[in-house]
Amino acid sequence: MSDLLNLASKFLLASELLCDTDEEKVANKQKIVFATMRKANPEWQPPGDWDELSTEEKLRRLNGIQEILKENNNETNVSI
Repeated sequence: MSDLLNLASKFLLASELLCDTDEEKVANKQKIVFATMRKANPEWQPPGDWDELSTEEKLRRLNGIQEILKENNNETNVSI
């Protein structure tokens, strides 16, 4: 599972660098996050109100997920 989340984190970072507009960022990050969630839990469903949210709110939420993944990735790569 940690490999899946690590890979998702890297794809999210690449998406951030390759997209110019917020709409592009949301579209790419949404694909990555939603696919990762479905892989981890086939029963997972996107939030019920997702389609009604503004682009800014979607991006805020997706960026929050990206930060959590980045923090978790940093914790698992700590050398002892």
